[in-house]
Amino acid sequence: MLRSPPRYSDPNLSPLDDADRKLVSMLLADGRASGRDLAQQTGISEANVSRRLARLIEERSIRIVGFVAPELLGLEVQFSTWIRVKGCVDEAAKDLLKHPEFSFVTALFGRWDLIAYGVVPSTEALDALLDRSIRGNPKLHRTNTELVLGFHGKSPTAGATARELDRTDRLIIREVQKDGRISFTDIAQNVGISATSAADRFRRLTTDGIVRILTLADPPRVDLGVCGLWGAAIRRPAAEVMAELARLPELSFLCTFSGEFPVHGEFQARDGSHLDELRERMLSVPGVDDVELNVQRQLYRQEFAWGALPEA
Repeated sequence: MLRSPPRYSDPNLSPLDDADRKLVSMLLADGRASGRDLAQQTGISEANVSRRLARLIEERSIRIVGFVAPELLGLEVQFSTWIRVKGCVDEAAKDLLKHPEFSFVTALFGRWDLIAYGVVPSTEALDALLDRSIRGNPKLHRTNTELVLGFHGKSPTAGATARELDRTDRLIIREVQKDGRISFTDIAQNVGISATSAADRFRRLTTDGIVRILTLADPPRVDLGVCGLWGAAIRRPAAEVMAELARLPELSFLCTFSGEFPVHGEFQARDGSHLDELRERMLSVPGVDDVELNVQRQLYRQEFAWGALPEA
């Protein structure tokens, strides 16, 4: 049976119980929901909520992170490099992981063996990165690098109000990139400001849409056993097609690319039958000519802590 391995957690963990699932469901909607609210809506005590939440995070059934669109931090170029590998895929992935500019590296079943997504400040920086990491690497057979042109409103990058970020803003961003539920007291201590100032600045960053708190559940822990990346060939304006595809709950991180498949994203399905049914629904969307599915084989890196460090 085709299944994707866990992204973050130990595959030998016991299944989540009903209380865990309720907790995860609430956190997917609001990663910073208070212990009191979580207790009231799950029907368990705050102390039990606290213990369960700590366990879910420690075992990496969920990750809660602060997400900031790269361009708001001066990283104007987002890209993906699709790779066919000579020999061992794991060894080729290790080479990519030496470069922190690659924030997402995963192995796939499909036309490509690896995909690496990254963010850099300029096309010149991208060219230099490709020289260092891709070009001339004897482990790589064939590569194709495409630029990310934009994200759909369903994605966490959309809808932010761009504004200048000062040193304190960037320090706060770095803290929440590491821990999306960090307390204002801890932010204040780590950044060197008052807890009131930390709370005010954090609320402004979230109100402006600059910081968004994402809860990432490990798909197999919530019965989504097949996940990966998809691309669609289209014959309508991309925004119109993405608006239709965004209605499918299995699809996320919808974006437009340069290249053969202009519309891309992630998918999560229960099993192979669900994936087949999802593909049929995607192909039924007006303007979608073809769909390419690449099932995830191994996740090596998925990070969001880019570009927040203030200048010296």
